[in-house]
Order: sequence, then C-alpha cells, then structure tokens
Amino acid sequence: MANDGQNIKHRTITVRSSKPLLFLRALIIALIIFSGYKILTSSKWYYPQNMFKSVKNTNFTIAGTYITPKEKILNVMKKTEMPKKPLYMIDVKAFEDMISEIETVKSVHVRRYWFPARLQIVVEDKKPVIMIASDENAKPAAFFVEGGVLLSADLLPANSELYPLKILTTGSDPKDNFINWKEDRINQLLELADKAALYSGEDVEYIDIRDLNNIFIKIKSVLIDLGEMNDGAYERLQTISAILPYLKDVDKKIEYVDLRWDVTKYIKYEGKEDDENGDNTVQSENG
Repeated sequence: MANDGQNIKHRTITVRSSKPLLFLRALIIALIIFSGYKILTSSKWYYPQNMFKSVKNTNFTIAGTYITPKEKILNVMKKTEMPKKPLYMIDVKAFEDMISEIETVKSVHVRRYWFPARLQIVVEDKKPVIMIASDENAKPAAFFVEGGVLLSADLLPANSELYPLKILTTGSDPKDNFINWKEDRINQLLELADKAALYSGEDVEYIDIRDLNNIFIKIKSVLIDLGEMNDGAYERLQTISAILPYLKDVDKKIEYVDLRWDVTKYIKYEGKEDDENGDNTVQSENG
C-alpha cells in the first residue's frame, strides 16, 4: 500500500509540473501565429500605387537594357494599375508580356523583392546586326536589330565596341532602299560579311553597296572590289586568301584588290589612273 501511495504522489507531482510547460508551448505557438499574421499583413508586401512615376524610384528598377530606352519601359508600366495585393499574389507574367511587345526587347524577366516591396525588370535587348552610313567616314544614320527592326542611330549602344556591321548606302536606289529591307536582305549582307571574314581571316570593317553593280568590302588590310552580287560572288571572294600573302611584299600603296573577273585578279595602286602599270595581275584560276 505504501508503494501505491508513493506512485500516486509521484504521478500527481508530474502532472502539476507539466502545466507551466504547456503554457509556455501555447504562448510560443500564439507568438508564431501572431508574428506570421503580422508578416503576411505587413505593408512591406505591398507596392506603392505611384511606383511607375519615374525610373528614379527605389521600388522599381530596370536592368540589362542598352538599346531600349528605360522611359519606354516605364511608359508601358504606367498603363498598368498596380493591384492592391501582396507582391506574392501579383501575376508578373502580365508585366512581362506587355514589355515583350516593345520591338527592341528580345526577352524580359520581372523579379519581385520584399522588405520593402520592389520590382526589378531585367531586359535582354535584341542584338544590333547592321548599321547604315552614307560613306565610310559618316556617322551611322540608322541600324537594324535582330528580326529586321530598323531604329534611329540615337539608340545605338554607347559602347562603340558593340556597333554592328557597317553598310554604306544612301538609300537613293529604289531597288534597294534600306528603309524597305526585309530580314532576308539583312541576312544576305551578314552572310557576305561572314564569308569575307572567313576567306580573309580578317574582320570586315564595312560593305559598300552604293553601286549595286560594283560592291566593295573593306577588311582590315585592304579594300576588295567584288563586283556584282551574283552566283559567282562567293567563289570570286574566296580567292582573296591566295592574294593576301602576296600583298605583304608590295611596296606601293594599294587602292583596292579587284576580284570582279573570274579568271584574272588585279591590284589597283593609288594614283595610277593614267599609268598603264597601275594595275598588276596577281592571281588567276590557272595559276
């Protein structure tokens, strides 16, 4: 009997000692629930209704773009009414779809941040592929980006190292006015530049198409007269690889290398218009 009384007493003491612990657990749970509620209802989850008034806003930043003006993105965002919802409940896909409609934007991703609530719009611009100039010394007048979109030259990247291939044309020829160029015409010129770089092993500085019957290609070391852009153009251009080594031994100033003829290639020296020795044969298909 004495043992039974001790067991009962022991159990009674255990029950009494657990009450503070239960209270503490309940208090912790209540604090967690209260803290969670305060966090979820915090104003820090909500975007200011006027956050798109200016790009100079701590709640709204634009990154990545170097062609698309930030003001243009801002104008798109101004057309949206920011929902009065916590940021985790806002569908940013709608923002991305609207910004993607800008003709210079290749892709866009909207990131959400908390404390305070803010948006970052990360834009990938379309790559510049061709710029238009009236001559080799003139500043660009316009340029094309991927997809054949024509833009004003004032949107060119500030870093000139990002400038695309230069094409010399006045746009005066109605048969080939750059304002009316489609993507296939742009791709043709890009392919011509790629072939010239491949065959010569040098960068292409510009392509002169002001006279469509007599196209010039300027690579780093020399100017090339390709003639017409016909079926044999690439075959004629390929012969430049055999001519360039010879040019290293020429002690005269070269105006251009003439590749217009299928059999014989010439070097045109500067200041030799009236000199019968002004042209020099350097290569033929017969070797």
